This record gives sequence, C-alpha cells and structure tokens, in this order.
Amino acid sequence: MAKDTSPAAAYARIRGLYELGHVLYALDAGAHGLSRSDIEQVECFWTFGEMHSSSAGFVLRLRDGRRVYVDFLHWHGFEQEEDFRIEVEFLPRDQAYPVAPSPHDRAPWPPDGWSSETSHLNKVLVS
Repeated sequence: MAKDTSPAAAYARIRGLYELGHVLYALDAGAHGLSRSDIEQVECFWTFGEMHSSSAGFVLRLRDGRRVYVDFLHWHGFEQEEDFRIEVEFLPRDQAYPVAPSPHDRAPWPPDGWSSETSHLNKVLVS
C-alpha cells in the first residue's frame, strides 16, 4: 500500500507537537501536581491556531492511573514578547473529557474537535 504524502496526512503527523512541547517544558510538579516523567500517554487532544495565538488541550493518562486535562494558550503578538500559560485539571476516572467552558468563553469547544490520533505525540514522551 502506498504511503499517504498528502498535505492533510502531513498535518495530522505534526498537529499538536508544538503545543505539547511547550506543555512538557512548563509542567512543574509543585505548581501543577505532575511532571513530564509522570505522563504515560496522550489519550486525545485538540489544537487551534490564529495569527497571534495558538491553543490546545491534552487529556493525559499518568503512570499511576490518574487522568489529567492540560489546557494550553500561547500568544505571540507582532513585535511583542511571546508568553504562554497552562492550566491543569485532574479528571474523575469516569469522565472522558473535561467539562466545556461556558459558551461565552469559547464556542464551539474545542474549536476543531477532539483527535485520538496521538501516536506522533506519544513518541515525544519516550524520547
């Protein structure tokens, strides 16, 4: 079978890498309750980007069985210093996704829907 080299396939292989890299860099066990070494797997994620900002959300399974949602926002305005923030929410075992923010905050949510195509992101965790 021929390998898919279409632009859509290439985008699927890189979607979320940039944002996950920032998340892994910023995670602090004292501030967030987990660190990179606690993460076993990315279960699902979403991303969204505009000219001056990008955002993403990751549902992560930790090595101890807990699950966490990490929300990422990165803004990089023209000729301004870039900055980012992450927020962490531990999920109950029976909750697949985090509760959506109010419709006034961000709608639809997540903007491009959830993706369970995470093999490219999980490779980052083992490197």
